[in-house]
Amino acid sequence: MIDRPPSVTGITIDSDEVVRLACDLIAIESHSQAPGREAAIGRFLVDWFHARGIEAELAPAVGDRANVIAWHGHPSLDTRAAGRTLLLNGHIDTVPAGAMKEAFTPRIEDGVLWGRGACDMKAAVAAMAGVLAATARELSGASSTTPGRGAPLRGTLVFVGTVDEETGSLGVKRLVESGLKADYAIVGEPTNLRAAIAHKGACFIRIVLTGRGAHGSCPEKGVSATSYGARIVTAIEDELRPRLAKRTYPLLGASTVSVGRISGGTEPNIVAERCEIDVDRRTLPGEADTVGEVQDVVAAICDGVEGLTYEVYETERTSTVPHVALGTSPDSSLALAAAAACREASLPADPVGVTYWTDGAHLAANGIETLILGPGDIADAHGPNDHVEVDDIVKAAQVYLWVVRNLLT
Repeated sequence: MIDRPPSVTGITIDSDEVVRLACDLIAIESHSQAPGREAAIGRFLVDWFHARGIEAELAPAVGDRANVIAWHGHPSLDTRAAGRTLLLNGHIDTVPAGAMKEAFTPRIEDGVLWGRGACDMKAAVAAMAGVLAATARELSGASSTTPGRGAPLRGTLVFVGTVDEETGSLGVKRLVESGLKADYAIVGEPTNLRAAIAHKGACFIRIVLTGRGAHGSCPEKGVSATSYGARIVTAIEDELRPRLAKRTYPLLGASTVSVGRISGGTEPNIVAERCEIDVDRRTLPGEADTVGEVQDVVAAICDGVEGLTYEVYETERTSTVPHVALGTSPDSSLALAAAAACREASLPADPVGVTYWTDGAHLAANGIETLILGPGDIADAHGPNDHVEVDDIVKAAQVYLWVVRNLLT
């Protein structure tokens, strides 16, 4: 039995319910190799919400894959209710088991929950769902602490479990395209229960060089795409990287660039006709034309070279859902509400930045004030040590509930 946290305006989180749900979610495989991918976990969550009197539905997202939407306040998301709307968002897919043994058999040992997705991010999904359940009990007058109270929210509380975050973020893209309207959003990625108001964007850029083949014994007859590729890599490292390092943003540090892959040629005795270079650009809020900056480097080396052509473009991996940076003001209503909630939970209240990209940036880019806050450490995600402290799952639910109180009651 978990010690119950204090209530918030008469609403009490059921700690056992939240932890039990986290275990149930881990036990349901919802990764790219699972049959139906997120279908089973989506149906489970809708049934779980319905059993607690909460409006919930599956909303088509990617082919036959569906986001989970549950809410208090009004019956649809295409019109704004009186008051403000707070969105609690967590993705319901995970990476496959990989090297993690018994990844889908959740276990609690010494106060730690183990299993694939415990950290990223089924614990946060359980905490968010627990907030809706606790609020539903209060709204129905069934709260054991304040029976019959049934005080309504002054606004709308929405949970969305999105699909595809681990493989392209098409779930959040469809969510925005569906006409979602919200004022605030909390995305439950693991932040060690710190309120993250900033993270870098990602832009994966491909450079394709096409030269002219020739026999390796007479290279002067050809134009080596790989030789020019080597010059481009050197220029990126020696010229572009130092220039970007001068750009900084609070909580995030410097803008960066790195070359992750270079491939070219076919045989040692053939002048290479083709070379591909993949570049990783991590951007800061406000940065633009990242592809253009790389193209300028390529142009300075390759323009005017007879027999050599090139193409520079952003790959689908980051362009289908724009992977922009997140930069929410520390003085925004949501950031202040989260800071107050963290203080009340005896957690550090100063905002932080995180190194990884999240669905939250796409929400923010579409006009929703957004921050990232969830249990667990990102360093434990995706690997064989995927785990989260049980107490932190409950604390996360409490913090989310305090934010609900600060913004919607």
